[in-house]
Amino acid sequence: MASLSRLARSYKNKKIQATKLRRQTENKLKTAVSLKRRSSSGLSSLERRKDTMNAKKDGVSQLLTQYLAQRASIQRLKTAAEERIMQEKETRERAQQESEFAESPDGKARALEKLKMLDQKIADLNSEIRQRNAAEERIVKLIADTTKAKSRLDSKIRQQAQSRPELLEQLKSSTKAGERLRSQVQTKLKQEAQLSRNLVTINEKLKLLKAKRKKTKRKALKSRRKAKARKTKTRTKKAPKRRAKTRKRRTVKRKTIKRKAKRKATKKSRKSRRR
Repeated sequence: MASLSRLARSYKNKKIQATKLRRQTENKLKTAVSLKRRSSSGLSSLERRKDTMNAKKDGVSQLLTQYLAQRASIQRLKTAAEERIMQEKETRERAQQESEFAESPDGKARALEKLKMLDQKIADLNSEIRQRNAAEERIVKLIADTTKAKSRLDSKIRQQAQSRPELLEQLKSSTKAGERLRSQVQTKLKQEAQLSRNLVTINEKLKLLKAKRKKTKRKALKSRRKAKARKTKTRTKKAPKRRAKTRKRRTVKRKTIKRKAKRKATKKSRKSRRR
C-alpha cells in the first residue's frame, strides 16, 4: 500500500512536470509559427512593395526622360533663336548702312521699313528666348524633383533588398524550429498520455487494495462483535449456576454448623447425666 502510494505520487509529479514541459514547448511552437507567419507575410508584402516601387520607378524614369528630352528641345530652340538673332542683327546692320547711304527717298524709306521688320523679328526672337528660358526653368525644377523622387525610390528598393535576406533567414529558421517543436510536442503528448494511463492503473489498484482492506476490516470487526456477543451470552447463562452453587454451599455450611451444634449439645447432656 505505501509503495503504491509513493509510486502514485511519483507518477503524479511526473505527469505535472510533463504537462508543464508540454505547455512550454507548445508556447515555443506558437512563437515559431507566429514568427514564420510574420516573416512569410513580410516577404510577400516586400515583394508587393518591390513591384509597386519598380512600377513607380519606371514611371518616374519615363517622366525624367520626357523632361530631359523637353529641356534638350528647348535648348535647341533657344540656340536656333539665338543664331537667328545673330543673323537678323547682321542683316539689320547692313540695312542700317543701306538706309544711311541711300540717296533716294524711296530707297531710304525701304531701308527704314526693313529695319523695322528686322527689329520686330529680333524682338520676337528675344521674346521667344525668354519664354524658352521660363519653360526651361520649369523643366529644370521638374527634372530636379523627379530625380529626387527616383533617388528616394532607389533607396527604398535597396533597403527592401537588404531586409529580404533577413526575412528569408527568419522564415527558414522558424520553419525548422516549428518542425522540431511540433515533433517534440507530439512526443511529450505521448509521454503525458502514458503517465496518465499509468497513474490511472495505479489509482485503480489503490482503490481495489483499499476496498479489500475495508472488507477485511469489516470482517474482522464483525468477527470481534460476534465473539463479544458469544462471551456475553455465555456469561449470562453461567451466572445463575454460580449463584446456585453459592446457595448450596451456604446451605451446606449451615447444616454442618447445626450438626456440630447438636453434637456439642448431646455431648454436654451426656456429661451432665454421668455426673
